[in-house]
Amino acid sequence: MADPRFYESARPLSIRELETLSGASFEGLAPDGVSATGVAPVEAMRAGHLSYAERKVINPVAGAIIFTKSELAEDLRAAGAIVGVTVNPRAAFARSAGAIYRLKELTAGEADIHSTARILPGAFISAGAKVGAHAVIEPNAVIGPGVEVGEAAIIRANAVISCATIGDRTEIGSCTVIGKSGFAVVLGADQRIKVPHFGRAIIGSDVSIGASCSIDRGLFDDTSIGDNCQIDNFCQIAHNVQIGSGTVMAAFAGISGSTKIGRNCLFAGRCATTDNITIGDDVILLADTAAMYDIPDGERWGGSPAMPARNFLKQLTQLRKLSGIKGAQGKKARR
Repeated sequence: MADPRFYESARPLSIRELETLSGASFEGLAPDGVSATGVAPVEAMRAGHLSYAERKVINPVAGAIIFTKSELAEDLRAAGAIVGVTVNPRAAFARSAGAIYRLKELTAGEADIHSTARILPGAFISAGAKVGAHAVIEPNAVIGPGVEVGEAAIIRANAVISCATIGDRTEIGSCTVIGKSGFAVVLGADQRIKVPHFGRAIIGSDVSIGASCSIDRGLFDDTSIGDNCQIDNFCQIAHNVQIGSGTVMAAFAGISGSTKIGRNCLFAGRCATTDNITIGDDVILLADTAAMYDIPDGERWGGSPAMPARNFLKQLTQLRKLSGIKGAQGKKARR
């Protein structure tokens, strides 16, 4: 369910309203009086929740409302789910779900601000936010409704934080945006549909996030950054990314959605990942690495697409030999 600190219920949607909004067909026996009252991924649904399925669902829930393709519909109906048939389930969900929940708006009003916190001129703390002891909120920073800022945390000037919790002693750099909607777009034949996000961004304690970074909230679940991580300037962390404690990322890292990164990893400058991969603990990525596959614990990779560093360096050596460039000449040419 969407966290009520950050989202509020707009209204339930009847089956007929879902048909109108989504273009899906609830063939046959959609029970009268049934409404979609919440949203959830298919793995965590309850009766009345709205979701979508693009592949076979394990253990579907009776009473759940699911957009899916025709070839998957019969098994879901047999399990008691209420099925909307469509050629594009994700698009049907995107057209409908935003009418069930909406983000709470920034509101001037009572916030829970500890007496020792320092709120500098121009900062805006929305009603419902919480700021811990000895925290510092610098000028023109915006703290959204429901956001929790931990003890002794520092939010630098012009940062914008929504749908997030910030751990103790964590520092958020100037102009960084945390908790915005992620980049999830359904590519239709004649339309681009943005998928609404209902998750959170959870930032641990003793974390440093540099200036002008962007950290998206999750689609259903959380984007999370573990304790003691160090994130340099100009990094992009997409929705549902999970980063383990102690990981360090140099500038211009770009982490695609639903990537899982282990503990104590080191990303050199301009590293990137594709989506839905897992990078183990204690992994090192060389500068300009583009990780496109899972990487086991303790390995050192480089290149684009990434490969074990020893293979990447051998490849570079062979290319230099083939081109006739020797090490010293290569250095001179680069100058």
